Amino acid sequence: MKPRILLIGKSGSIVQWFEDARDGFEDAGARPQVFALNGNTPLAAMRVRLAKLCGPGALERQLAARLDKVLKAAKPDLVVFVQGYWAPMALLDVARAHGIPSAAWVGDRFGAQALDQARRLDRVYYTDSGFLAEARGFGFPDNGRYLPHAANTRHFAPDSAARRDRIVFVAVPTQHRLALLRQVDTPIAVYGRRWGALGRTPHEVHDRWLARKRVPRLYQESLAVLNIRNELNVLEGLNQRSFEPAACGTAVIHDDLADLARCFEPGKEVLVFRDAQVLQEACERVRSDPALARRIGEAALARVRAEHTCAHRAKTILHDFGLNP
Repeated sequence: MKPRILLIGKSGSIVQWFEDARDGFEDAGARPQVFALNGNTPLAAMRVRLAKLCGPGALERQLAARLDKVLKAAKPDLVVFVQGYWAPMALLDVARAHGIPSAAWVGDRFGAQALDQARRLDRVYYTDSGFLAEARGFGFPDNGRYLPHAANTRHFAPDSAARRDRIVFVAVPTQHRLALLRQVDTPIAVYGRRWGALGRTPHEVHDRWLARKRVPRLYQESLAVLNIRNELNVLEGLNQRSFEPAACGTAVIHDDLADLARCFEPGKEVLVFRDAQVLQEACERVRSDPALARRIGEAALARVRAEHTCAHRAKTILHDFGLNP
């Protein structure tokens, strides 16, 4: 029988990690069900908004009561909290009260206050090896494991579209990202809200939100994709956009992070930069040598298919809990 998995998290985020996790478990042979913290239906979402008006305690009570009903009806073999340290404590307690094994997947920075959540979980998966080290430093239980982001290959895949001579970067601006791009002369097509903060620039600025459904086509039609870390929530880890362009067969130009070499071979499957000068050189290389970009993209695609799909991540979690389909 297919293992029953209940996924708990926020639906409809910009990167849609929650939805990708659901697809990954389904592709891995499990039977996932979702419990959206912001409501599975328009009516449930309205009830969440109304509960928020009464304060966080009221919202927690409402969510806990709803989860209790879902667990009684669904009887999952495992509960997985996506972005687990954001989940209300009451929900972790409800899962424990039912005696159902629980795991969390953590992708943003956290503090020592997350100790109480970590103690209530059987396993915690961290997308950033730096997070795993911090958890140990905070004295968290020895239940952590490194598990990076991945690509949802239902959406991100190669295409026959002709590639344009451009490098793209889809992200929100941060001080680190702005400072780096201001030192690069090679035009980069940047997409996202508030990129007007670049000011006068050689770059092609698309200062608007880009719907995720449009992102795969953008990657498929581009020569290469730039990925600069978000210094606000990353230590050494990769984000979804480290994997999604590669799943499209598109070369990625990536800043140097410790976890990068855990997932890709620098120079063969990804181009790496350590400062603005090396980034400039990498951009010039791929624009002057499209064949190089093609080779990097093809090698990265093979690596993603072999190791870095959402199904691979789901299989890791299922295996850890003895739930192999």
